Amino acid sequence: MLGGEIFVLPAVAAQMTGPSLWFAYLAAALLVLPAALSQAELATAMPESGGAYLYIERAMGPLVGTIAGVGLWLSLLLKSTFALVVLEGYLALLVDAPKTVPALGLIVLVIGLNVLGVRKVGRVQTIVVAVCFCALVVLVVLGMRFDPPQAPAAGAWMRNGTSGLLAATGLVFVSYAGVTKIAAVAEEVRSPARNIPRGILISLIGMAALYTAVAAVLATVFPLAQLEGDATPIASLGSLVGGPVGKAAIAVTAVLALLAMANAGLLAASRFPFAMGRHRLVPSPLQRVSPRFSTPVLAIIVTGTAMAAMLLSLDVIRIAKLASAFMIASFVAVNVAVLILRESEAHWYKPPFQSPMYPYIQLGGIATGLVILVSMGMLALVGLTIAVVAGGLLYLVYGRKVTRLGVFKQMAPRADLLAGLTGDRQTTPFPEARAQTVVALFGKEPSPEALVHLGMTLSADDKLDVLVLRDVPEQTDLSDIASEPDDRVESLERRVTGLGQERGVETRLDLVLTRDVRQTVFDYVRQQELGWVIMAWRDRSMRGLIVRNPMKWLTEHMPCNLALFKDAGIRTYRKIMVLAEPGPHDALVTRTADDLAGLFHADLTFVRFLHEEAPEDRAEEIGRYQAELHGLCHQPAASELLRGRDRVRSLVHATARFDLIVLGAPAERPLKSMFVPTPEESITEQAHCAVLRLRAPRAVAHSSLLSAPATAEMSGASVRRPILIPAASRARVRVTKKEQIFTMLGAMLAPVFESASATQIYDALWQRERVQNTGMGEGVAIPHATLPNAKNTKLALMTLQEPVEYGSHGKVDVVFCLVGPPSDREAHLRLLSTIATMIVQNDLSATLRACKDDAAAEDALMRAAADVLDDA
Repeated sequence: MLGGEIFVLPAVAAQMTGPSLWFAYLAAALLVLPAALSQAELATAMPESGGAYLYIERAMGPLVGTIAGVGLWLSLLLKSTFALVVLEGYLALLVDAPKTVPALGLIVLVIGLNVLGVRKVGRVQTIVVAVCFCALVVLVVLGMRFDPPQAPAAGAWMRNGTSGLLAATGLVFVSYAGVTKIAAVAEEVRSPARNIPRGILISLIGMAALYTAVAAVLATVFPLAQLEGDATPIASLGSLVGGPVGKAAIAVTAVLALLAMANAGLLAASRFPFAMGRHRLVPSPLQRVSPRFSTPVLAIIVTGTAMAAMLLSLDVIRIAKLASAFMIASFVAVNVAVLILRESEAHWYKPPFQSPMYPYIQLGGIATGLVILVSMGMLALVGLTIAVVAGGLLYLVYGRKVTRLGVFKQMAPRADLLAGLTGDRQTTPFPEARAQTVVALFGKEPSPEALVHLGMTLSADDKLDVLVLRDVPEQTDLSDIASEPDDRVESLERRVTGLGQERGVETRLDLVLTRDVRQTVFDYVRQQELGWVIMAWRDRSMRGLIVRNPMKWLTEHMPCNLALFKDAGIRTYRKIMVLAEPGPHDALVTRTADDLAGLFHADLTFVRFLHEEAPEDRAEEIGRYQAELHGLCHQPAASELLRGRDRVRSLVHATARFDLIVLGAPAERPLKSMFVPTPEESITEQAHCAVLRLRAPRAVAHSSLLSAPATAEMSGASVRRPILIPAASRARVRVTKKEQIFTMLGAMLAPVFESASATQIYDALWQRERVQNTGMGEGVAIPHATLPNAKNTKLALMTLQEPVEYGSHGKVDVVFCLVGPPSDREAHLRLLSTIATMIVQNDLSATLRACKDDAAAEDALMRAAADVLDDA
């Protein structure tokens, strides 16, 4: 930390802000504090070489990590080069020497010292830094005796106002860059969980006090005009308090301190290409360690050579500004990394030291860092842009082959999983499933036994698999952890096995170690073709302070039925409340509630909310819809309509009369719902009973209807066959957007419905689409909607000339569309199930793609329908 900045930058910063120079140093220290706390936390969680690069790469992935590695490498290079440039100025006070030659010679020296190893110069460097620190303290104490040469003019404390102070703060920011250098060599630190946080915080507090005091004394004892033009202000202060002897002593101290700083800077900077070589983001020779000296020789030589190039090409002010800009950007990224890792609830992220006042410290550090960056002007922004471009190009040329994902990418939408399993994507080994129902445990579940109890209840084959999933960081060998006994897992296995014996359900528990929990669960479910996955509802104890559900994408794309359970300590359900609303999950909610009512001999009540000012015909419509759902049940069911002004409050109040509430998943809002609760989530959190939230996979959203009791109106293929005759068919339609598909469907079906226009059909399809994407995968979509004035359900069929992007399930080129009245819900749902069956069993989509005209497409559909309905 004790670098060249304090020996020259006070004079430069004084030109920007005047007597408020000391406040610029204090403000810079306060801005560094969030990053210092964040980096201390990250270093104790991941004590490896690489520092901020490593943390950013782990949190945000190889691309951002490569850019960060390049930026951090450049920032430390610039800081070390700056020390050598300043060293030349102080050396000139002692001896005459040609410009740049001494600095180049010293670069060769520090390269040699780093190659030989840190321990060989560690003691000498410690002594030099201690002497320099004490010398500056003495200067401050002696300088405080001098009176200011003149009183500052009124209003001149901030010479150029707030913008000048911000610019000066950004310039001197680099003075504190060394505070986190220790993290770059964390792998070489003894007791990192204790020593790294202490070292960082003690250094920051001590140097902030010293820098602020030095700046205050300089701004007090020297006229502003004299200070602005001084290339060696600390030597001038030494001359003022000690005469020629004081000036020479300070010059010698400065030369030694700056040489030590350049050595430390090269040490830390060389570890970035070394760590990136380990992670295959730069050529692998950079990670090689000399067997003789135990140091990364090539990384040190490359870094030293780059220092020499910068020394010859940049002036001192540009070097300082660019170093500050890169460091501020890296500190912003480090704060973001802490937010990501904390909110991900990654099982492996357990730092012994945690930043206080989370997340306010990190959010404040991000905001203030961005403000300072903008205030530093175009040079800083252009330099950052160049670093981003250089890092991006390096990744594209060399690091692109790395398939490792950062934690943020694991939480984000996973197109790589939806694309299917390929040879390029490795999967975590997992045990072969023996049961169709699986309980997934991620850690922190308040009651794993309650989930196992529910899994046994939903199991259709009296078998249950329990997966205990543990995510493991990249730096840890999976085999090392697998060989270590886990007492908690053994205890859980004993308890769930005993529960299975009591219930007569064959139960097996497996521990699965993985680097990507979401990928492992998704691949496991898809490859094993499971029926149910049961997970715990993520309450406040299982999530961060900002992101409500880091598993959001997985829960919305699980390729089987998903049950999220909130336990309330109730094991026998006598009264079950069903909250089923029109959508993709109402059939699953109804059938599951019906099954639970049969198992527990419980009373079943379908509950809906209606605003007290809603018209009466809306209540009648809800009554007809609930009657349709009653037809899907084997058990007797009642209906209840709640009227009021607040839907959430009314339904939460009603839960006090029940033991269990069964409801469907909310509409898909992947980004928003990670931060803002949906009404369904608010009901779940505030309910006075146990809550079971269900989600059906898109491709089989209505498969539960296959076991529903058939009503007189819908029994037999003779009634369903006419509805499968498409009201409109179009083959090989040329469209380029999803919106054009819906526009075409509206135009095709409008003539069929006397009371609905093409625009109304288009709007109804989009309203349903916002609840859940109707893509099924494999190039097929089944958009559907209800129209209040329609008399019965109609089907439209369309194939596309070229596949069109349809959303999270990729592109589609085969489209089935169903539109009908809300009162025809049972027929609507059964038709969806039949179409899904035709696609899966008869390979209907491939047949339709081969049809060249409308008639051929319609005939193919009718033949497939005949096969399925005859089998039924």
